[in-house]
Amino acid sequence: MRETSHQLSLQNSQQPKHFRGGEKKVMKKSLSLLVAIAMVFSVFASMASAAELTAQQKFDALKEQGIFEGYPDGTAGLNKEMTRAEFSKVLALVNGLPQEASAANYTDVAKSHWAIGFIGAVTKANLMEGVGLNKFNPNGKVTIEQMAKTVVLSAGLEESSAAVQGTVSAWAKGYVAAAVEAGIIPAQSNYKANATRQLLVEASYVVVNGAVSVQSAVVVDDKNIEVTFTDGTVVKKTLDTALVAGQATKVTVEHNGQSYEVTVTLGALSISKAAQTDAGEITVSFNRALSANEQAGLTYEVKAGLIPYNVSHKWAEDNKSVVLSTNYLPANEYVVTVKGFDPVTVKVEEAKAAKIEIGATSLQKAGTQDLKIDVLNQFGKKMNVTPQVTVVHANTGATLTTTQTNNKTEINLASEEAKNPAVANRAVKVDDLVQVTAVYPSAGLTASKQYKVVAGSAATSIKLGNVAPLEGKTRISANESGLVLPYEMVDQYGAKILFSATTSSVSVADATYFEKDGINFYLSEAGFISSYSVDSNGVFKFNTGTKTGTLMINAINPATSASASLALNVQGSATVKSLQLSAPATQVVAGEIVKIPFVAVDQFDQQLAGKDFAVISATASDAVKKGKVAFTSNVSFEAGYPRINGKGELEFKFTGVAANTTAHIYANLDGAQVGQLQLTVQPASEAVRVVEANVAKYFTVGGESKLDTDTIKYLDNYGRTKSVTKDTYNVVVTDPTVVQYNNGKLVALKEGKTKVTITLVAIEGFKVRANANQAFEFEVTVLKNSDVTNYAIKTVDTVYGGKDAKATHSVTVELVGKYSGQDVAINQASAFALVTSQDQNVLRSEGKVIWGVKAGTSTVSAIGSNGATLATATVTVSEAAPVATTVTFKKSEYTVTNGTSLNLAEEIEVKDQYGKAITVDGLLASSDKAVTVSGKTVTGAERGQATVTFITNNNVSGSTVVVVE
Repeated sequence: MRETSHQLSLQNSQQPKHFRGGEKKVMKKSLSLLVAIAMVFSVFASMASAAELTAQQKFDALKEQGIFEGYPDGTAGLNKEMTRAEFSKVLALVNGLPQEASAANYTDVAKSHWAIGFIGAVTKANLMEGVGLNKFNPNGKVTIEQMAKTVVLSAGLEESSAAVQGTVSAWAKGYVAAAVEAGIIPAQSNYKANATRQLLVEASYVVVNGAVSVQSAVVVDDKNIEVTFTDGTVVKKTLDTALVAGQATKVTVEHNGQSYEVTVTLGALSISKAAQTDAGEITVSFNRALSANEQAGLTYEVKAGLIPYNVSHKWAEDNKSVVLSTNYLPANEYVVTVKGFDPVTVKVEEAKAAKIEIGATSLQKAGTQDLKIDVLNQFGKKMNVTPQVTVVHANTGATLTTTQTNNKTEINLASEEAKNPAVANRAVKVDDLVQVTAVYPSAGLTASKQYKVVAGSAATSIKLGNVAPLEGKTRISANESGLVLPYEMVDQYGAKILFSATTSSVSVADATYFEKDGINFYLSEAGFISSYSVDSNGVFKFNTGTKTGTLMINAINPATSASASLALNVQGSATVKSLQLSAPATQVVAGEIVKIPFVAVDQFDQQLAGKDFAVISATASDAVKKGKVAFTSNVSFEAGYPRINGKGELEFKFTGVAANTTAHIYANLDGAQVGQLQLTVQPASEAVRVVEANVAKYFTVGGESKLDTDTIKYLDNYGRTKSVTKDTYNVVVTDPTVVQYNNGKLVALKEGKTKVTITLVAIEGFKVRANANQAFEFEVTVLKNSDVTNYAIKTVDTVYGGKDAKATHSVTVELVGKYSGQDVAINQASAFALVTSQDQNVLRSEGKVIWGVKAGTSTVSAIGSNGATLATATVTVSEAAPVATTVTFKKSEYTVTNGTSLNLAEEIEVKDQYGKAITVDGLLASSDKAVTVSGKTVTGAERGQATVTFITNNNVSGSTVVVVE
């Protein structure tokens, strides 16, 4: 194994190096040499980086150290060759070897030879050896491949298996490849040739100075590049200025205190490929990674003909591709459009079973274990299907029992009868052979795998990770639920082990020890953990108890002695330290709910949300008030107030105010004041008069118009316009033979005129100012049909013209009438007799009903009882199959209490592109744990609010808010 890093600095290393032959040498340098090297390199570093130094400058630096010598004429002789004796001196000095004259036992090296000490040193260190017949050939030349071997050994590198281009001896290939890869020598055409002094200088400088060069520079995205150096280091640099596509840019990168200049070019962004990668999934690949800014500006559209499919998108980790997915994409050709790029066509086919995979790596003499059998489609993705599985005990021929749930096939080979009811399974022994066969008949697929049964697994390694605070919190507190204990367990085969699922929460409130699946958990003190559970994915969750402080958790497997420990710091539940209250931007009127802005801070100086603390009126008992923010006020609060609603808003509601009063409000927690506020509270509002009735003033006989809480407005004594509520108004018609008021509607009975009067009615909680001019009157006129001379066909959207259109998508045509520029509430039954379609091949009509036949347009005419055409309109017909295009809930907000359920099935309305309500499959999902979802029913789980979204099978969605009180 290599002992040095890729950084080739040897001068400052006292680490032993292993040279050929296995002898361990400790390279020691004299202090004077180290000082000389440091001084020389510091001078040259100020001049230029190693990548910028010339060969002459490198020679001069090495000469200053006494490693190289120049010629008598003062030149470096860089183009000349070097003798083996000269090279032995360079090697010895580069490696800091002491002279060893006694080791130079060669017949051609005289005891008086100037280099005998260096030759002996490199011989003893196995850096150089003789040429045969006990000769060293000191005057011979050094070849490039010989030099490569010595510098690779000097640098502490290993031989490389990389291919070498050029002439090279078989014994030298590994050394040459390593030297070239490390940037010590450049690639050559003939490594058997003699090395020049320049090449020796360059290589020696790299080994001595640890100098490296740039191997490659790659653009990650417009603001990031990665530069790889010959020492194996990758430097990532974020640019201050974004690269411009197609423009070469010079960038300076720092590495080990030196500067390197690289030139990079950002390629123009383009889509390199778009293809189906799973059922309901298309992956769009790009020619390079996209930055976050580039991604943010993209939109995605997937269409089959005119039908759009809503898709979600997810970028790959390398940011070079994005997956567009939806619940369902029928087989078809789709046009995929990414904003800023040309559309691409993708052929989508139905997912088909293509392969069965049996993934279990071993079969153990143990309890329930997953055989990991999956049916894969043509894209290599798991399908939601279950194959037929047969498991046979090869030693006896007995068929073994398996269980299949949720596409998972499991087998139990435990020996104990109490843990395994299957007799044949219990009979399987260690080293027996078991044959697993899986068949998926509809696709003609089969797979089999034979296992040699091994001993049951046991956790030989246990690791416990740090427990993270709950989402949105910064610490772990007492009385919290749903904390996750991260863990890793592997058995003797290296296989990952997960805890089995619990059927319910397991109480450990008073325990300092509990056991789970053979793992003993020891707690330093009871009361910190109240209970735990494990879900079907092996996730271990626990709830904290009332204790605070530091809990030590030790997990031990007594069978293998594997263990792990964890210190868990549990802090006290957050309590309000200060509550800054602000006056609302609206009037404060007795009897009306007013929301009070606040900022709450806990004892840890962290801001609290409204759902994180409780409030109560100070009139409650001390026991009830404990731990809650209690409000006192000289103006009485209505029962149930103050309160924090399900949205986390603080609500006040005052009562008993006869005149404008200043309310002095104090917030206290367990006797300590945490906040205060002054408000002017005004008396309860009084209704003054009706000011609006949004109802038709012209009718024909039989015409109707709503007159109810949605259409009647009144003014209160504070000048506010409000809608009336049930039982707070009265409607009187002067002549009920002309117009009748019934069930919230005015209905015209005969031609004529009459007055309608609306008055306000005082009831509990709704005051009407005495002697107020509250009556609101208006005149209603009932016309003859012939008086309405201006008709129009109420807008008809595009009509479906496919199969069963008459039964499912027919449209009843209605007219809109005008008189003196105002709408007339007409009787649709008598206003016109029928409608006709100009092109019956495109649009059919029957009575007042129309439906599509095929794509196109047709003119529709409304015909009066006298045969006259009253109005016309052009109607468009489409043959596009109906698909969900909108999802709405009947209300934008629903309220439930904790523990109660609400079925939203009847609240969801899905419409297709023709505006018709349709029934489709879909999924109801919640954004927050405040509610749980089962089918289309939501149940309040804790105080708060959640956005609940219904997603159709073609990925169209609509949302509402569910508040849990």
